Amino acid sequence: MNVTGQLEVGHPEYAPDISSPLFVLATCPVESRPEGAPRLWGNLKIKVLPGSMAHRIYGQIEIEEPYTSNFELNPDYREILEKSGVKISGVNEDGAAGIVEFPDRPFYITTGFTPQLSSGENNPHPLITAYLKAAGEYHREEKP
Repeated sequence: MNVTGQLEVGHPEYAPDISSPLFVLATCPVESRPEGAPRLWGNLKIKVLPGSMAHRIYGQIEIEEPYTSNFELNPDYREILEKSGVKISGVNEDGAAGIVEFPDRPFYITTGFTPQLSSGENNPHPLITAYLKAAGEYHREEKP
């Protein structure tokens, strides 16, 4: 069982016959994407929920991030996930989830975009930096 309360929830890319897809093909693909590119391609704007972990990390309510994906969170599960404690903390211009987090965990963020695409050796992505900082703090708090 998982937070959706269903036994079989999955990703159609890995389980094409899944009866309850947690992810679905993006409903509003980017029109100007190159032929053969994923449905969500290029930098897309995301509105970040004030007060969320993502907002604390980014320090702003509108960001732009690189996507290379065909799938997005199934909107049928949004209410179920939010009732279970999951927070949709960032949405794209079409209202689809772009950032999801568990606020009661030390660090739990997942994204529809690919942060490492805009991360560099001397300029790491803010989510990657925040993750490493949280991991270091967690490690320091562990007792032998």
